Amino acid sequence: MRKALVAIDNSQISRCLISFAFGYAQRMGLNKLDFIHVIEYRDQSIPGSVEYSIVPDFEKIKEGLLKMIKEATQKFPDSHLPHLLTIKTGSPPGEIVKKAEEDQCEIILIGHRGMTNLERFFIGSVAAKVVRYAPCDVLVHKPRICE
Repeated sequence: MRKALVAIDNSQISRCLISFAFGYAQRMGLNKLDFIHVIEYRDQSIPGSVEYSIVPDFEKIKEGLLKMIKEATQKFPDSHLPHLLTIKTGSPPGEIVKKAEEDQCEIILIGHRGMTNLERFFIGSVAAKVVRYAPCDVLVHKPRICE
């Protein structure tokens, strides 16, 4: 089975990536898209580092991500491509790479956030780490305009 793993979060870039993924799958003849969202617990004592509460509401997060996916599928009415959403906790690059290995994905699709060099130096780039350790090809999607 030819499938891609699509790493998403709640960002506008992920909305663009989801639409891109369905179009890419259609063009490349993929049989399935697997979406992954990784919740990273952060040290709440560091100002500005809190992304989720101590106990994230997994159902609310899943509901929001599924809504984003559903909106993207409406742009491709002829496509009945099977897709699955997995939510994990841990290190985003590590969990993405592990899922791609376990599922023997052909490619990983991931968005480019556009961090500054200083931000990338201090916190690192998830996309760069996935590219470095991935067991398969990685396509880093950097949309010029995101609708």
